[in-house]
Amino acid sequence: MDAEYLCMLLVEVLKMPVCFLDQDSNIKVSFNYGASNNPLHKDQGKLLRELFEQTDHLTIPIIKSTPYYENYFAVKLIEEGRFKGTFVVGPSAYSAVTSEMAEALVLNHNFSLGIKRQLIHYYNGIAIFDYTRLMNASILLYYCIYKEQLRLREVMEKNSSLSEVSQKMNDNIKESLSKNRQNIFFHHSLSGERRIFNCIKMGDKEKLLKYSQNPLDGEVGILSKSSPLRGRKNHAICSVTLATRAAMEGGLDSETAYTLSDLYIQEIEELKEIKDLTELDIKMQCDFADRVKKVREYKYSRPVNLCQRYILKYLYEEISLGGIAEWVGVHPNYLSERFRKETGLTIGQYIHRERVEEAKRLMETSSYSLLDIAAWLRFHDQSHFARVFKKYTGMTPSKYRAERS
Repeated sequence: MDAEYLCMLLVEVLKMPVCFLDQDSNIKVSFNYGASNNPLHKDQGKLLRELFEQTDHLTIPIIKSTPYYENYFAVKLIEEGRFKGTFVVGPSAYSAVTSEMAEALVLNHNFSLGIKRQLIHYYNGIAIFDYTRLMNASILLYYCIYKEQLRLREVMEKNSSLSEVSQKMNDNIKESLSKNRQNIFFHHSLSGERRIFNCIKMGDKEKLLKYSQNPLDGEVGILSKSSPLRGRKNHAICSVTLATRAAMEGGLDSETAYTLSDLYIQEIEELKEIKDLTELDIKMQCDFADRVKKVREYKYSRPVNLCQRYILKYLYEEISLGGIAEWVGVHPNYLSERFRKETGLTIGQYIHRERVEEAKRLMETSSYSLLDIAAWLRFHDQSHFARVFKKYTGMTPSKYRAERS
């Protein structure tokens, strides 16, 4: 097999560095893509040897991670029963590494603060592959080499370090249930939990606040063995997850709900006091309830609601009446007339109004130029953007931004 040719193809397809290690784990072929070298690694060859030196017995794809948010996968090349070397692909990251994460990395590992800028530059060039996508990429490489199909679940299980978890859970639950009975400790009831989240689903903040003042009919579970603060943070994150689901069941669009969930979880991680977590939990639940109430106040039909959701989801894309109608599953003329009758706006007017609202948010929260904002939101040109913006706000975009700067 031509290892160099396969490496070259992998770089072009996966858009991440690829190398081939010989039988002694020395780098024989190497192709970079975009990302500079991680300043925290002095010797890339040594890093790869350390990551994969204990995997000689594995012939399937291997996934390994570093303490610095990086992931690699490797597939060994065996021809005619002889080990020829190892293809290694990476680094990639499961999600974007922010400047805050880079700074935390520097502080937690006592690195020099001067290295932060290099780290941010490095992480900006890393490909983003979630775990499943990374695993499928490794299976694709394996198939290219051996023409053998692997099941995703099989490869995940071979790469898992959780083989003993099931037995551990089975043993621990028996012991924990026994201790709970001895100490008269019982978790809060499902019915009490349902009352709270049903209030969110119905958009009823007043009733939610009334229920939240009542003492729990049980105890909060222990979600961290080592830290009460960490345990309460985990509990708060669970609460955000349940509130998000309840809000979506109540009619809040999924993109808004998930984005709000992300922001609240980020805020939870920043807090240092248990009392603040309790207060934030109530504020979060009320926020979701208020948003559901606002959605439920607009008693539009299902086709109109779906139309609005489609427009909000694809606000930065070209939107056509035919495309919306096909997605909603109705005739374009029927949708157009139904939308105008229920909302008092044509679909085109609604699109313009929502794009103006999005433009206002961008001007308030970013330094993007008006030209860029107009282009991203699909206005024909800056003049068209200014006319539409003034129609819905009474002022030009430049004046709007100046008043809020």
